[in-house]
Amino acid sequence: MTTRSLRFGLLAAALVVLAGVLSGCAGGQQGVFLGSSWPGIATGEESIFVAFGPSVYAVDPESGTTRWRYPAEPQRGQTFYAEPAVADDLVVVGDYGGNLIALNPETGDPVWVFEANGTRFIAGAAIGDEVVYAGSTDGMLHALDRATGERIWTFRAKQGIWARPLIIEDTVYVASLDKHLYALDARTGQLEWQFPANDADLDEPMGAIVSAPTYYEGMLIFGSFNNRVYALDAETREIVWRYEAENWVWSSPVVEEESGVVVGADLDGNVFALDAATGAEELWTVELPGPVVGAPTIAETESGSIAVYVATADRRGQSRLYKLNLENGENLAPPVDVEVEFPSRFLFIQTGTSVRSMPIYTSPVIYDGMVLVGVHEGESLVFALDRETLLEVWSFEPASS
Repeated sequence: MTTRSLRFGLLAAALVVLAGVLSGCAGGQQGVFLGSSWPGIATGEESIFVAFGPSVYAVDPESGTTRWRYPAEPQRGQTFYAEPAVADDLVVVGDYGGNLIALNPETGDPVWVFEANGTRFIAGAAIGDEVVYAGSTDGMLHALDRATGERIWTFRAKQGIWARPLIIEDTVYVASLDKHLYALDARTGQLEWQFPANDADLDEPMGAIVSAPTYYEGMLIFGSFNNRVYALDAETREIVWRYEAENWVWSSPVVEEESGVVVGADLDGNVFALDAATGAEELWTVELPGPVVGAPTIAETESGSIAVYVATADRRGQSRLYKLNLENGENLAPPVDVEVEFPSRFLFIQTGTSVRSMPIYTSPVIYDGMVLVGVHEGESLVFALDRETLLEVWSFEPASS
C-alpha cells in the first residue's frame, strides 16, 4: 500500500458494503469514506435531473431553480443513490429501497414503478428502444418493458452490481463486484460470455468492477480494483492491452474519439492519458492531491482545444475542479475550489453560516456552456460553472427553490 493511499479516503457506506467483497483485491487498498452518498446528475433537452437523498429534482438550466420534485413530499425511508437515466419520454431512477421509478420528464409524475424487494439500486439504469436495464445490489440485472415497467427477464451475477449497464446493438454489458464483466443477449438475457472466463485467464487476480465499460472501436475499456485498466476485444474476448495504475480504478475511463486518447484516474489521484490503440505507455500523467472517484469528462473549448474536467478532494475536505489540456495534461484554467455554505447552529438556534470546501465525488457533467458538479453536504447540491472560466453561474439549493 502506498503512502498516499493511506492519506485519502472515500465514502464509509461504500466500505461497509464492499468490505467482505474486496478482501481478495490486489494491494488491499481500502480508504476511509467520508459520507454516505453523492448526487447523481443527468441532463435532458430542457432540464437537468438530480437524484439525491429523499428526492429527484428537475432543475431549470437557466436559473438553477426547481421545475418539479419527486415525490412532492419526502417519503420516510426513501433515499435515491443512483444517477438518473434520461430519454425523451422517461427519466428512470432507482432508490435504496429497491424501487425503480420511471417519471415523466416534463411533470415528474410517475409512469410506472418496479419493485425489486429486498435489494437496493445504486447503479444508474440504461434505457434501450423497448427495454430498461438496471442492476441491483443483490447481483440481479433486471430487464423491464420500457412502456409498462413489467419484468421481461433477469440475470444474476454472483455479487452486487454497482455499474450502469452498457447497451451496444443486441448486447448488454454489465460489470459486477464479483470481479467479472458479463455480455448478455439484450432480448433474452442469455449469457454470451464473461470475462475472465476463469481465474487462469489472467496473470493477476481480477478486482471488483464498479463502473460501466467504455466502448470504443470494438473494445471494452474498463477499470478494476486490482489497480488496472483493461482494453478487451468485444468479439474475441482477448486483452488488447492493460495498464497498471497506482491504486484502484473506480471510475470508467473515457475516450476522446477523434484522437483516440483514453483518460482515466485512480484513487491515488493520478489522472493518466493513454493511446487507445495500444495503451502501452502514458501520454501524460497528472498527480492530483486526492482520490478521483467520478469519471473525467471531455469537451471541446471555445478555442478549439480539448479539455478534461476532473474533480478530487483531499482528506481535509479541500475540493477542487480541474480543467486539463487533453494534449499534455496542463491546466487550461486555474483549478477552482467548490465552497459550500452550512447553517451554524448552537442549541438548535441558527446563529449564522459557515463556508468551507466540500469533497466532490460526482463526475463533472457538461450542459451547454456549463460544467455541473454535485456535492453531498451543504445547502447547495449542484454548482453550475462556466465551462471556459470555471466561474460560478448558479448553484442549486433544493430547500429554497
